[in-house]
Amino acid sequence: MTGLLRSVLASWREAGRKLAFFLLLVLGSAAAGAVIAWPLWFFATSARKAYTVFALLLVLAGIVVAVVRWIVRGGRAQRDGSARRRSPGSALLGVLQVVVFIVGLSATAVLVSHGIWIFGVPVLVIWIAILLLLGIARRAAGRGAAR
Repeated sequence: MTGLLRSVLASWREAGRKLAFFLLLVLGSAAAGAVIAWPLWFFATSARKAYTVFALLLVLAGIVVAVVRWIVRGGRAQRDGSARRRSPGSALLGVLQVVVFIVGLSATAVLVSHGIWIFGVPVLVIWIAILLLLGIARRAAGRGAAR
């Protein structure tokens, strides 16, 4: 009887530990989110123009980092003879694909946020179709770059 009681208590203790860990994880995530989100919300509501400039600078910095990483990786690929190099057309189509993605996403978001669904849905459909066609063209341009 004592062995059975010990095993039941051990299983309850283990379940309690797992539940406590889960609750601490949830509370810690909520606290971390509040610590990050509250100052950003306060900044966004108290100084809108400064926050907009700050957010755009962060986006620009992210784009610069992505371009620098792309250039560095491209240099490694040139030194590696086994890696196929992309054609300039493929690279240009990739940049165009990113621009179309950003413009289409922002246009759709603006139309939907203003409640203009009648234009928002066709813009979304056309945007996705253009992205798919650019992807197909990029793959075709990449295949033609066998050197």
